[in-house]
Amino acid sequence: MHIVHTYRGDLVVDLVAPDGTVYNLLNRSGGSADNVDQTFTKNLSSETANGTWNLRVRDAATQDTGYIDSWKISL
Repeated sequence: MHIVHTYRGDLVVDLVAPDGTVYNLLNRSGGSADNVDQTFTKNLSSETANGTWNLRVRDAATQDTGYIDSWKISL
């Protein structure tokens, strides 16, 4: 995934499965660096590949800006 943001340590990033199960990928870690340009590995063997998967990003602080530039999932 590639998230453009001015302070990655503010971000909470979750992958949401079609059945609503939430898999946390990033939880306000990464310090004061800019952007998230990272690959994450999760065991999703209990999930069905069919359906809509969502990437949910929350900025847990104020005064910074950002956006999801790109992401993909391989099941």
